[in-house]
Amino acid sequence: MEMNCGDYLKQVENELRAETIRESANQVKTLGKFQESSDGLWEPVPYSGYTLVTPTFLDDCENLDFYRLLSNIREELFWNLLFPGIVWAPTIALHMTIGRLLSGDIFASHISNSREEEFLLALSQLFSQIASSGTLNYEVKGLSIFPQGVIAAIVSPVTEEDYRRLQVCRDYLYTDKVLKKLGVERKRSFHGHITLFYIEEELSGKDRKMLADAVIDINKSFFSHPLPFSLTRAEVRKFNDFSEFYRQDHWPVYML
Repeated sequence: MEMNCGDYLKQVENELRAETIRESANQVKTLGKFQESSDGLWEPVPYSGYTLVTPTFLDDCENLDFYRLLSNIREELFWNLLFPGIVWAPTIALHMTIGRLLSGDIFASHISNSREEEFLLALSQLFSQIASSGTLNYEVKGLSIFPQGVIAAIVSPVTEEDYRRLQVCRDYLYTDKVLKKLGVERKRSFHGHITLFYIEEELSGKDRKMLADAVIDINKSFFSHPLPFSLTRAEVRKFNDFSEFYRQDHWPVYML
């Protein structure tokens, strides 16, 4: 199911093409993870689970400069989107997913409340078996739009070895027999990205054009050179909705 490095890099290149961005803007739907309250605020919809991610923005000491610059780029993009329904991914939640674990109905039916300690222990035991090999070098080459309702920074490896080593980690994760019994499965291939905005209102044709134009202009203005992004840790984090991805100090972590 996983792509080889060459195919992954081609996918990244395609996602950043102006033509692809325009196609995605024309197809984009609402994500449905936030809803507008009676006082006009966007509030997260309950949706629980666990995920394996890079440390979130304020906890990621290795990438603080990267996130500060990405936040400036995100703000610049926002002021060029003059229509409602664009919801900021909370700053404390910015991260890249390394591996999806359990969420939604699968989380509720397999481990919620009764088997969470068993689940966390299985991950700890798995990580203890994987040798650490050092920091992985990745980079962000631009922003793109996902038809599911997301605007994101697209992350890609610097070298084939950086990509291969991340896939080794994912292979361990998705072939572990204990985790499989608890409901963890590989449902899609790796797609490195950092979500910046959610789209939560249907867009008009004019809005879709404005969205595509804004993302394309941002890529021309800010990504003549990629932004370096280092992967040093894979942390197990829990979420009750998309406003925060949190962890406790004793929860499993894999040092890359």
